[in-house]
Amino acid sequence: MDIKSLLSLVLGLSIVLFLAAFVGFQWLSRLNTGAGSTKEYEALRLPGKPTRKSRQTNWLQRTYVLCERVPLLRAYLVVIRKRLTALQPYDEWKLRLETIRIALVAWGALVVIAVPIGLWVHDPLTVLMMFIGIWVLHGMVADVFVKRLENRLFRQLRHFMADIRHHYHRHDMVDEAIYEATDTAPYEMALHGQEIHAILTDSRPEEKLEAYYESAPNRFLKGLAGVSHLVMEYGDKKLQAGSLYLQALTKLITELNLELLRREKLSYLLQGLTAIALVPLLFTWPIESWARRYFPAMDDFYAGKFGWIMKMVIMFVIFGAYVLLRHMRELDGQPRLSRRKPREQRVYECFPWIRLLVHRVMPDSNSREAVRQKRLLKETGSPLRWEWFVLQRLTFSLLAFVMVMGLCVTLHAVERHQALYAPVKPDTMFGRLSPEEEAKGKAEAAMDRAVIRNVQKERPPLRSEAILNELHKNPEIAKDEVKLRSAAQRILAKMNALHSNYLRWWEVMLALLAGWGGYFAPLGVLVFQRQMRQMERKHEVDQLLSVIGMLSEMDRMSVEHLLEWMERFAYVFKEPIQACLLHYDQGAEQALEQLKEDAPFPPFVQLVEKLQLAVERIPIRQAFDDVESEYAFAQEQRKQDYERLIDTKAGWGRMIGFAPMMALIFGYLVVPLVYVSLSQMSVYYEQIQRIQ
Repeated sequence: MDIKSLLSLVLGLSIVLFLAAFVGFQWLSRLNTGAGSTKEYEALRLPGKPTRKSRQTNWLQRTYVLCERVPLLRAYLVVIRKRLTALQPYDEWKLRLETIRIALVAWGALVVIAVPIGLWVHDPLTVLMMFIGIWVLHGMVADVFVKRLENRLFRQLRHFMADIRHHYHRHDMVDEAIYEATDTAPYEMALHGQEIHAILTDSRPEEKLEAYYESAPNRFLKGLAGVSHLVMEYGDKKLQAGSLYLQALTKLITELNLELLRREKLSYLLQGLTAIALVPLLFTWPIESWARRYFPAMDDFYAGKFGWIMKMVIMFVIFGAYVLLRHMRELDGQPRLSRRKPREQRVYECFPWIRLLVHRVMPDSNSREAVRQKRLLKETGSPLRWEWFVLQRLTFSLLAFVMVMGLCVTLHAVERHQALYAPVKPDTMFGRLSPEEEAKGKAEAAMDRAVIRNVQKERPPLRSEAILNELHKNPEIAKDEVKLRSAAQRILAKMNALHSNYLRWWEVMLALLAGWGGYFAPLGVLVFQRQMRQMERKHEVDQLLSVIGMLSEMDRMSVEHLLEWMERFAYVFKEPIQACLLHYDQGAEQALEQLKEDAPFPPFVQLVEKLQLAVERIPIRQAFDDVESEYAFAQEQRKQDYERLIDTKAGWGRMIGFAPMMALIFGYLVVPLVYVSLSQMSVYYEQIQRIQ
């Protein structure tokens, strides 16, 4: 089968597999998004006449039990369970159901793509690159399902708060309105509604509310629980525009709608970019096969050290693009922190010699560099302490050094292999060798290896004479003086190439330079994260002003309580607000002044100055009276800011997402073609000079 037929077969099977995966994805996605009420899910568990949906759920439950008995599969299921537990307060039955659905889709995508590639591709490095890309792509399938669950919860919460408004008009009681809305809510939202209702009717609601703040998956659920508790505790208040509780619900729904629209539009613009960034891993082999088929001179390039270097560069570009895109897709602004200790912390605490090494390497804690790094960790919301971050940088530095050194050693091994085993081509040969010429070239290469092996065993002072002596033992070559001289020159050139094939000092320096770059790579990622977070600053200040406008009319509201609410809703300014709350009891004015210094963003500074006025001079509602009067204008301005923010992020995403594809096309096809063409032109010129 020629290369054209092979590529056509690969393309056809890829389309078929893609359609099969798409159909399976949509089927399980329909099961996943078909969120019924609590009563519907309870009906699936009760004995009775089995339905199609109950048989499907029972089969999924049995599959989960079987997979849990296999250690490797059980570890994979635990990872998905943790992500779902942080998102929803599922019971065990529903948690198993959602976990196995996501796992089956991810495993199906992995098998559908990996099996054909494993059967067709035999190059070890290409197989490794492809399987890395497939493993990451299969993880993205799980991410897609988790994101769908998050967005589904947002949409359910929007309808849930609308139902609360409706029932509050009927009963004029917060707990009854939430109870009525929970009874008809979908399963996931009903679980949160039951928790909020339990908080409001508990004998000690403050403690349960604080516990719910720690487990709630988003700030809007925290806001709903907090506002409902305040109204239950101190009563509703009638304003000119109506009920204070209903106005608070309206503002929460408005903020939720803006957040949902922003997430959906940004997801739409960024969707597929991660897959596009990983696609070059799957296309290195087809491009290499096509180039070798139609440009035979490319064989030496792809099999040589420059081909390996290009593959490593493309893998580095793909890995960097993937990491940056993963950070850009943090849309909710609230990273999911694992309950387990970070790896850096476990290593730092378990090995005393590593602690000693870290303290020797890290700069003085009061130096400018240390202060800048600590501030960067706080601004990006990193869970790592400074010592653990230094250990992470050292780890990346060591890995980069080892990888580059290993690459240099591998390249020397590849160059040695090429010199010994590559078929011998005639000097006047251009293009691809015929089968007869290729067999003859392999025989000559085998003869060269035998001569080199014998000469290296003897270690004579003059290698040229030893080579001639060895060649004279071959009667076919010894009788032809031209062939004898040509073979001797060829073997001598190979031996000189093998003799000079050793690790050079500049390669060690290159590995050290790579280690230096690896040491600064985590710092660069944090800088990129901070840049992405800073794009959200104005958006977050607008949200904080909406929260303050929602709470400013409530009685017994203080500046400290406002700061606590701001800390729950904040992401970019979370660390400065937490520091302000810690020092608030020691002096409100000093704590707020420090807050302005820690977060010197002009709109946020103006907000803090209004809080300073509300500490002693004027009431809170007067300090923020312009929030309500300019609410309509602020909403329109926020929409324009959202558009600019989304366009900026989408531009960054497209540039990063298509960088690996450009690197593949130009670095693995265009540049090698130009390089080989120039080399061939020089060979043509030399042959022409010989003819003349």
